[in-house]
Amino acid sequence: MSERRVIPVSRLVSYVRSSLEGDPVLTGVLVEGEISNLRQPYSGHWYFSLKDQNASLSCVMFASSNRNVRFPVKNGVKVVVRGNVSVYPAQGTLQLVVNAMKESGVGDLYRQLELLKQKLAAEGLFDEHHKKPLPLYPMNIALVTGNNTAAREDVLITFAKRWPAAKVYEYPCPVQGADAPPKIIDALKKADLGNHQLILLVRGGGSIEDLWCFNDEALARVIYDLKTPVVTGIGHEIDFTIADFAADVRANTPTGAVEISTPDIAEVHQALHNRLIRMEAVVKRRLSMARVRYEKSASHPVMVYPERLSSDSVMRLDYLRERLMKGAARVEKSRSSFNELANRFTHDMNTYSKNLHAQIMEIRMKLYHDTKNQMSESEHRLDLMNDAMKRAVRVRSDQERMNVMKSSALLDAYSPLKILSRGYSIVTKDDEAVRSVDMVHADDLIDIRVYDGTIRAKACETEKKQ
Repeated sequence: MSERRVIPVSRLVSYVRSSLEGDPVLTGVLVEGEISNLRQPYSGHWYFSLKDQNASLSCVMFASSNRNVRFPVKNGVKVVVRGNVSVYPAQGTLQLVVNAMKESGVGDLYRQLELLKQKLAAEGLFDEHHKKPLPLYPMNIALVTGNNTAAREDVLITFAKRWPAAKVYEYPCPVQGADAPPKIIDALKKADLGNHQLILLVRGGGSIEDLWCFNDEALARVIYDLKTPVVTGIGHEIDFTIADFAADVRANTPTGAVEISTPDIAEVHQALHNRLIRMEAVVKRRLSMARVRYEKSASHPVMVYPERLSSDSVMRLDYLRERLMKGAARVEKSRSSFNELANRFTHDMNTYSKNLHAQIMEIRMKLYHDTKNQMSESEHRLDLMNDAMKRAVRVRSDQERMNVMKSSALLDAYSPLKILSRGYSIVTKDDEAVRSVDMVHADDLIDIRVYDGTIRAKACETEKKQ
């Protein structure tokens, strides 16, 4: 619970109220029911409930709307009302703000209107995101209305007073009767092709039957598809038609359509005048600041004595020119000294090279003679050492030969083969010398090594010496 933001009751009720009042399906809704709990205080407003066998709905009908009701209203009367669903904030209750009331006998037309409105709303024809914005200063306006009607005269008079700068193009058509919808559609399509900035579709007040041509489904779809913004002003404030819901903006009356879609020329003139005054004030302020900067700059010493602007630079240039000339003289003198030193160095290097070459040749000859004498002496010494080494190798070789002969005779004297030649033998079992009678058993295979070979034998029996 702590993760949700806590809001006041009034804010929640206000949100629910705005959501309901912004829903096109709940705007101009038609409801049929029986009046009950009717109250008619001195304010002139009517407070009552509409009920049927299953539910009851609180209603309010303000004096500006109920004065148009032409039949006696009392408890128990069955009526069809048109209104907008809202919320009464003080009590947080749902209510219907009624703006028109008819006796239940004309309820069939209202039911048809309500069903068509629900169908088109479900298809998105009344969606707010599809509504086109109105131009701020429309100068080219199309007027679609009846010819020689009071609504037309009111609209043109309002244009002349409110926004005479606009050019109004008329597309007259019938605005009442069964044959009116296709002709209204034709006029709207022509106006849409006329490159106008705005289209006004208007008609004066009348009964629901008089205004029924504006509840045509095909007309609503054409208004939805028009590329030019459409403003409707049909009937009085309490009258709502399907064309009003499909239009980009709905006005309560024909003159209201002009007031919604155009600016007031007097207000525009006043705004332009205020902007002109502000622009003049800005220009005067900037001119004053420029004049002050000019006067301050004109009194500057540089402006009074302009030659001072370049005198320091001229003096500096002369000084640098003198330094440059002195530097060039020093460079020339240094070049002469360098050339003299270079010539002396070249002469000294040539003399030194000749002397060094002679010394090197002398040393080379001396080394050659010394090396040749040393090599002859070394060769003689090497021959003597070679002869001495050969004599020493012969003596050492003779001594080693005598030692080998002595060792061979001694080895031969102690050799087992020598002993075997005198009639002895060596007995082995599994390649191991038999040193005791305990190592051999009856039927064991044994090998007897004699002087000139090996005898393979089997032991019959063993006897140990006591």
